[in-house]
Amino acid sequence: MKKQLFTALLASALIVTSIPVASIAAATTANTGTTVANSQTAASSTITTTGSGISTTGSAITTTNSAVTTTGAAVTTNAAVTTTNAAVSTTDSAITTNSAINAEAQSPTVTAPISLSLDGAYKKMLADSPQATFAQYTQEDQLSKAKGYSEKISQINKLDLDTASKPLLQESKKFINEQAPRNYEAAINKLKSQTYEMYYTYKYTEAQVQVAKDNLTRAQAIYSSTMLKYKLGTVSKLDTLNAETSLNTAKDNYTLAVNGFEQIKMNFNLFMGYNIHQKVTLTDSLTALAFPTKSVDDAIKEALVNRNEIHGANYSATMAAYLLNDVKAYPSTSATYRSARTALLTAQESAELAPGQVEVDVRTKYMDMKQKYEAVTSGKVSYENSKEASRLGQLQYDSGVITVTDLSGINLNTFNVQQAYYKAILDYNIAVNAYNLASGIGIEGISIQ
Repeated sequence: MKKQLFTALLASALIVTSIPVASIAAATTANTGTTVANSQTAASSTITTTGSGISTTGSAITTTNSAVTTTGAAVTTNAAVTTTNAAVSTTDSAITTNSAINAEAQSPTVTAPISLSLDGAYKKMLADSPQATFAQYTQEDQLSKAKGYSEKISQINKLDLDTASKPLLQESKKFINEQAPRNYEAAINKLKSQTYEMYYTYKYTEAQVQVAKDNLTRAQAIYSSTMLKYKLGTVSKLDTLNAETSLNTAKDNYTLAVNGFEQIKMNFNLFMGYNIHQKVTLTDSLTALAFPTKSVDDAIKEALVNRNEIHGANYSATMAAYLLNDVKAYPSTSATYRSARTALLTAQESAELAPGQVEVDVRTKYMDMKQKYEAVTSGKVSYENSKEASRLGQLQYDSGVITVTDLSGINLNTFNVQQAYYKAILDYNIAVNAYNLASGIGIEGISIQ
């Protein structure tokens, strides 16, 4: 076989041929079984073969002894593979690329429009979000530390050692086995809280677009009516200018609302793990939640039992006591003993303060929620009143009782009141969620060493 190949090469050395570049590319593709679609742009120059090699002038392909090397120019395909500077070399039937492929990062594909409830958003985030996966890995890592302490305890028991570190290891093992699942729950609570806020922020921004659109519709109607009255001579030029100014302001507000909504949609899709251009319809409406029936006193009682901050503070105090016991043989005036004693006193003080701090947190969240509930209640009345004011204002303007400036002021107030009402609902719903979480484990875990 080698002899035949050598004979063929020797024969080709005596022949000088001119072959179009596109032909060489096609032949190479056929021989190697590699299909390159819409990928080659050939110069008008030709390839001249001399001796055993093929070289090109003003083009991108040089071949020698059945190898292909590209210099300078590149081969580009529709599959987004770009090769530059000696990018592709072949030996026999193998293809090796060196610093040749620039592949774009893969992003989620856009699918058919998605309808998503808040519960559906929770399920998706718990199923495939990086946050949920990280929380699971963290729990496994923390439980492995407990296993490590267990192995050390077994070794101490096997060697029948009398060591002061054994109780400390036992306490650490017990705490980690209890706290790791609690830390995982706190991480999931935090993820669900973030999802909750993202979901309702989306709905709030969507509502703001509708408010701005309604305001623009009113401004357009006023402008058309004013221009008609101006032609009839019943209003002044100043009225038309004021109407036009109000219309332009309404257009700007609408554009601002639409742009803000587009940004929120992209951020929401990014958070949920969708392509940023994915069309999503959130099916839950932006309405005020019912005021929680759990009293603040009951919430505090539950929080004092459940909250991670209290469990963590008590554990730190227990560990500090063990560590002080380990150095009890040191003189009480020594730096080692005094340092351990100071650490214990500090930890004990933190443990004593923790329940009070948790109670303050729960009461603060309750008061915040109650204030926002009252804002929603009064805001709803103002919302309905503003719509009626705009209706009556339009009738008065049409009757010539008020000026276009007066009507524009009424409509501007309606716009602001309606925006504030939806913001009050958003703030209240988030406050309800925070209050409900405050009586449980919370959203923050405890560091485990």
